[in-house]
Amino acid sequence: MGAEAFAPVRLRLQELMEYVAGFLAAYEQKSWETRATYNRALREFLYFFTRDRRFFFRPRDVERYRAYLVRIKKLQPASVATYMTALRRLCQYLVDRGVLERNPARRVLGARRAQQHSRLFLTAAEIEQLLASIETSTLVGLRDRALILMMLGCACSERELAAADVGDIRRKAGKWVIYLQGKGHRAKDEVVPIPPKVYEALTAYLAARGVEDPAEPLFVSYSPRGRGQRMSVRGMREVVNQRLRESGIKRERARKLTPFSLRHTAGLLLVESGVSVEELMQRMRIRWRPTALLYVRQRGKVGSGPELQSLVRL
Repeated sequence: MGAEAFAPVRLRLQELMEYVAGFLAAYEQKSWETRATYNRALREFLYFFTRDRRFFFRPRDVERYRAYLVRIKKLQPASVATYMTALRRLCQYLVDRGVLERNPARRVLGARRAQQHSRLFLTAAEIEQLLASIETSTLVGLRDRALILMMLGCACSERELAAADVGDIRRKAGKWVIYLQGKGHRAKDEVVPIPPKVYEALTAYLAARGVEDPAEPLFVSYSPRGRGQRMSVRGMREVVNQRLRESGIKRERARKLTPFSLRHTAGLLLVESGVSVEELMQRMRIRWRPTALLYVRQRGKVGSGPELQSLVRL
């Protein structure tokens, strides 16, 4: 059935706002980040709804909203996709409530996905240069090396590592793993294997630190103001950026080469080590297969040898 088969559904602004409030309340059990994202996206939709005055929940109305996000708001494809997902789920909520017969946003795509990653990654020579630049005779150096290897070997983000505790590292099926709180999750239910080389760096840091309590943060600050406290996401970014600068690999790529580039490098290292797409998705916590395939398409760009592949090999 075509788009014209959708009968127009007229809602007053107050009615729609009440439905949006009910939809957001249904997501109360989700993480704060997820709720904040949907709240922000649906505020934009409500603004469009009041200005448009002819949004009657038909596919062509949804397409007009998408065009508004792209041409008027000039949002990036990833943001357009997020806003469209929020609208799609709101419409499904209205279907479940009996307000709509069908979901008009179901077949309207969010935005064209990127064919390659926009962030840069480190080459094999740059990885070696970065690791060689970290002096491990100090506690700070041991921490920074372990932090960077967790990003390179386990594809960890700063947010995941900032929430990690010492006790989240456990033995499972004969291998060391870490339980992480993934994006949008409220519990530490992502089980990520730790390669032996990365585990060695972690244990060297924790041993030098003299950690005994499993409830202690995995990574702590050594700055004058926050000494001994849990490292923040911002603090981790500053540390990694400083190490990237001091190693000399930032150069003209200062803006594009970021801490998150280490996660992208991890994906390419995994591909170079020969893992399947399914294992790549599991170890990087990727839910959408085409995203994982972006890494496969860039096989060979890092140019890693056996020594660097050992960073991700279990």
